[in-house]
Amino acid sequence: MNLQENIQRIKQMMGLLTEVTNPYKVEWLEPTQEYFTQELSELLGNPGRFTEKEFFNPDNYDTVYGIMPHTFRTIAEFSKGEDVEGEDEIKDILLNQNMISLLKEEERWNELKNILINDPQSIKEGYDFFSRGQMTIWKGTNPETGEHIDNVNNTDYMGELTSFLEPLKKTVSSKMSSHLKKVGDEEGSKDLHAFAGNIDQYREFAKKGETRELPAPFVVKYYTKKNDKDYVLIGGFKRSSIALEMGIEPIKVWLIDLTK
Repeated sequence: MNLQENIQRIKQMMGLLTEVTNPYKVEWLEPTQEYFTQELSELLGNPGRFTEKEFFNPDNYDTVYGIMPHTFRTIAEFSKGEDVEGEDEIKDILLNQNMISLLKEEERWNELKNILINDPQSIKEGYDFFSRGQMTIWKGTNPETGEHIDNVNNTDYMGELTSFLEPLKKTVSSKMSSHLKKVGDEEGSKDLHAFAGNIDQYREFAKKGETRELPAPFVVKYYTKKNDKDYVLIGGFKRSSIALEMGIEPIKVWLIDLTK
């Protein structure tokens, strides 16, 4: 038995059928304004965005500031504790910074996060940031060219579920949902229950022969790499990781390319 036959056999044993016979189907939807609103917490409320690895990197700073000047000013003034005089001072405060380190206390970050996600102007800038995206195939075959695309391994924070959850590495797919719930109970994790629910929903749609509709995950391309990868997943980890675990193709994303 050759390597490909072995892989096929393993996938069948795990319940991850091949692309031809895979019963799990997804139609990735272009995000609406409502979905933009839901994802604002990952843009304005995630401290990982406001670090020297993303927004505050010298190569990214000016581009992101051009989209979100009010948000940057709000962060700088909160950090300083008083008004700032202009763009140069904002840059002096924020460039190469990590907001958790700069604020020193998680409580202060939570206070700032609540300000940002409820500030009408920051919300407007968040919509502007999101609106720069476009739908693109991230893993799968391009129907126009026949080219097979796979950007998953080049995207920070994106990958199969077992890459992130150590307890699942010895768990076959057919038992994954119940195992997730069990581990979720043991660890008090709502996220693990959400993963399990996601898997169950796929199976319900497959039983009916139906295609599931889901908003596309959000991916950003900066001028810089993050953890040696060209892209960063900033929304839709559960959706994309479960889809990858179930062997679904194509995977589509809403790509926000700040280098264009």
